[in-house]
Amino acid sequence: MTSAAAATVICPPVLVWKRLAPLVAAPGRSRMRMWNPNTDKFSDTAKLTDRLPSRPAATYLYTRGQRTQAICLDFDAKRHDAAAVAADMATASTWIIESGGVIVADRSTSGGGHLICPLAIGTSASLDEMIQLVRLLAARLPTLDITPNTNPSTGCITPPGSPCREGGFRQLIDSLDAAVEALTTRSAPDLLPRLYMLLGALKSRARAVPATAEASNPAEPHDPTYTEGCGDELRIAAHYLRTDAMPTAQAEYAAHGVLDRARWPSHHEARMSVVVQAVARGHSLDSLRTMIAHEGPWQDGLGKAYHRYHHRGDQALARDTSKALTWLVSNVLVSSPPRHKRKYTPGGQQGGRGPESLRGWLANALAWADQEFAGKRYRWTVHAVLQTLAFHALVAGEQRSGAWVVGVGGRSLSLSCGLISEDTVWRTLADLRDRQGAPLVLVRRHIATEADVYALTMQNRVTADAARAERVRVEPVHDAWNVLGHHLRRIYELVAQHGLRAKADIYAAAAVPRSTGDAMVIELEISGLLTRSGWGTVAPGPATLDQIAESHHLEESRQNRIKRYGEERMAWREWLAERERLRGSSRFDGDGPAAAAETSCPPRGPEDEIVYAAWLDSVMATGPPDEDAERAAIEVVAEILGGHIMTAPRPLERARR
Repeated sequence: MTSAAAATVICPPVLVWKRLAPLVAAPGRSRMRMWNPNTDKFSDTAKLTDRLPSRPAATYLYTRGQRTQAICLDFDAKRHDAAAVAADMATASTWIIESGGVIVADRSTSGGGHLICPLAIGTSASLDEMIQLVRLLAARLPTLDITPNTNPSTGCITPPGSPCREGGFRQLIDSLDAAVEALTTRSAPDLLPRLYMLLGALKSRARAVPATAEASNPAEPHDPTYTEGCGDELRIAAHYLRTDAMPTAQAEYAAHGVLDRARWPSHHEARMSVVVQAVARGHSLDSLRTMIAHEGPWQDGLGKAYHRYHHRGDQALARDTSKALTWLVSNVLVSSPPRHKRKYTPGGQQGGRGPESLRGWLANALAWADQEFAGKRYRWTVHAVLQTLAFHALVAGEQRSGAWVVGVGGRSLSLSCGLISEDTVWRTLADLRDRQGAPLVLVRRHIATEADVYALTMQNRVTADAARAERVRVEPVHDAWNVLGHHLRRIYELVAQHGLRAKADIYAAAAVPRSTGDAMVIELEISGLLTRSGWGTVAPGPATLDQIAESHHLEESRQNRIKRYGEERMAWREWLAERERLRGSSRFDGDGPAAAAETSCPPRGPEDEIVYAAWLDSVMATGPPDEDAERAAIEVVAEILGGHIMTAPRPLERARR
């Protein structure tokens, strides 16, 4: 598409929704928001399917990690007319295409419109980046509504083909095939930096090098990998220079001072855009001085923009050049800031699969989960928990009488489980161990700082197929699946790790129906992990799990979670230590036994269910886990009051007494 005002291509809304809605939705979001006529808002939710909804529906913009893989712009005709919307959409389309992006556009019956620009395969943008970008665009495009982009939890956009509140459907501009092509091939990797350069607004990922007013060497120090020269001659290294011509708008401003008001609100943004474009093409501070000097090619344009500062003009040029050089190195040449290396890097072709006994248990456990949770999305979470248990058994467990035994806490499991939350891990374990025929048994509950201990059992053998044991790996779950969705993991691993290529074989091995498998393959193709290699076959794509995790800054999320877990464990240890201290001091306190009995034991006297329930509620409402409180009360009775634990009488015996 070259203009948002192009002729609308009429295509059945049912087909448009079916093909585009899954491509527009944020990865890992399986639900969509539905318009409620009573509230006149998208306040209801429903499962995202390829069937056209009966009400206006919108897909989420952000993943649960508050990152997005597309720039979604909502142009509203409520405060302006349809002509203003068309003009702003045409302007935004020109800027995005000029920056290396591709777009999908639609129009509603109210006169509003959407522009959807998918980011490059394997890349994403954070909430902060999107807020800054849409604010810059809104300052130049009056009809742009930035509200959806500023809300990470409920921000959404109605895909093409969706019903409109005013009646009718959102009509796709250009052809459906072109839209599918744009959403699958996606934009250039440097779209966002180029868009910032075009708008003349720079935001560094890393802290910029401060430039003093009198600094004659403003751009140092820099990594010599990306720069060459020194002092006023410091410039981008030749290997990283852009070789294309400077964009027309920047060239016009540099030479003649022509200010494009739609693009730049003031001369500040215009000159900054020119400087960063020039530095990207090999200019240094010294060469820019030559370009804007008397009788230089940029004297009447960029030269006037700096000469208006008189004796401070050279300081301003040095400051802008330093800022442009720092921004280019940290945002364009360096793909991401340095990150910690992980000990385990699952997902690749190399690496051990684990001992045969553990692989046999894991294959049987996964087969049991496929039967127990058939047709339920929950089984993919169960798969992740079971695989992580096998991994911890390998690195921290032991074999007893032929069965693997491992003691591991929910927090540790969550870190190796593709960053699934610890609450989900605890609920899954509690569910599994209570099911008949489950492949794990709780052999000892947690005590103080010691975790639950599980035995990985094979008493319920579901499968003895050796091929299943060859198609599992005893390794942690990659963090990237937290963004992509754990339901896609098995399909990808069958292709990338075990060499399956035919879709029919993959779906059979993954135990998914054809329609579900096709939808999963499409999602994996969008992420770049898979690619079509022929009729009915797929192959590994250009992206890797490490690249996806890096683009979503998942290592930062992991480190934040590790820090939080450490603080929670420290608080728990402090509570245990304080309990022991109070318990020890109460033995030598004159009022200790009575006070301990009153505060730690249930009320004595005749059995009174109402009083007992009130006491139990008061105990359960405060303090750490119930089992520890109960154990503490029993210890007080035994140690201080001299009590003995006796078997509770059965109901019939109690009635006879």
